[in-house]
Amino acid sequence: MKIEQPHVKLELASRIGEKAGQSPAKPATGVGQDAVRLSSDLRLVDQAVRAASADTDRPDAVARGRALMESGTLGGDVERLADRMIDALLHSDDSPA
Repeated sequence: MKIEQPHVKLELASRIGEKAGQSPAKPATGVGQDAVRLSSDLRLVDQAVRAASADTDRPDAVARGRALMESGTLGGDVERLADRMIDALLHSDDSPA
């Protein structure tokens, strides 16, 4: 079915405002008072990502770890590794910011 002459007159919204005596809407400038608040979980993730990407690796420890991994002795004693990781976390001097 083909409609040859629609009975609806379409006009731009800006023209309708001009006819009513209003000035057209101003485009957004990007300067406003919008604000974003990050949840505590997202802040924690952000801190973790920043800490992981920080260049604070000790080259000697990295080289020793790579050598142990290549020789196949890294991670042989899983319980000892877990104990060392827990001890390191418990006795860490780092305090959350």
